[in-house]
Amino acid sequence: MNFVNPFEVKGNWYKGNLHTHTTNSDGEATPEEVLEIYGKAGYNFLCITDHNKITEAKAPENMLFLRGSEKNSRNHIVGIELQEEFDGEGLTDQQIIDRMNLQNAIVIIAHPYWSGVTSGELLRLNGYLGIEVFNTVCNRLLGKGYSTVHFDEMLQTGRKIMGFASDDTHSRKDAAHSFIMAKADSCTKKDILASIKNGCFYSSTGVIIKNLEIAGSSIKVTCPPAEAIDFIAFNSSGKRFTAEKGEIEHAEYAVRGNEIYIRIEITGRNGKKAWTNPLFL
Repeated sequence: MNFVNPFEVKGNWYKGNLHTHTTNSDGEATPEEVLEIYGKAGYNFLCITDHNKITEAKAPENMLFLRGSEKNSRNHIVGIELQEEFDGEGLTDQQIIDRMNLQNAIVIIAHPYWSGVTSGELLRLNGYLGIEVFNTVCNRLLGKGYSTVHFDEMLQTGRKIMGFASDDTHSRKDAAHSFIMAKADSCTKKDILASIKNGCFYSSTGVIIKNLEIAGSSIKVTCPPAEAIDFIAFNSSGKRFTAEKGEIEHAEYAVRGNEIYIRIEITGRNGKKAWTNPLFL
């Protein structure tokens, strides 16, 4: 299996949001206010991604600030740790992605479901690390927060991409709901960016995964009491685990060999979820 298991990597867990807006574009709070909100909510790192602008800000003590920007074309494209802003007017999605990659930025396609793009359109683009499988503000405003079908349709073609949960914070009520948990040696820019690029993280809206073990053809996940644990794969492969009574805290899946990919999605209490990155066979 081709997979970086963050639970087998040495280091610590760090919580962060990679899609945030402030008064420098169309957000409600100032950069300093947004950083304070996330810091008080227990986040370790935050990327501010104002539209067509790189926002500079001073983070609170013990919090890592990442610079970013969001470009709006057919897709909305987020660049994490952009070095210099550029004018995306008139550029195609692929040209925007290429320009971001020239700066060694991490490129993420934001909220495909909300944007009305298809997985076929996404497959024609190259050079991005992944897509948002969940977006807080899109879910709150329009019920279009989940883009997991886009994710699965791309994965079943063999496209190796990762899934992110992000707040896309515009108002204060959007803040501190979704996040990624990154495993890294330290909460420094170098280590956090390396963990994200290597897929050494999982995404969540509130469920904290306790452990993920891979031994031979067996995959076992452990979590707090949950409603369901889904091993999602191509076609009729995969399996859903639920408890006959009460809730389930672990599940073990035997790999058949025809799955193409396997990703784990946990549904916890009050509809909270967690998503692992895909394992490729």
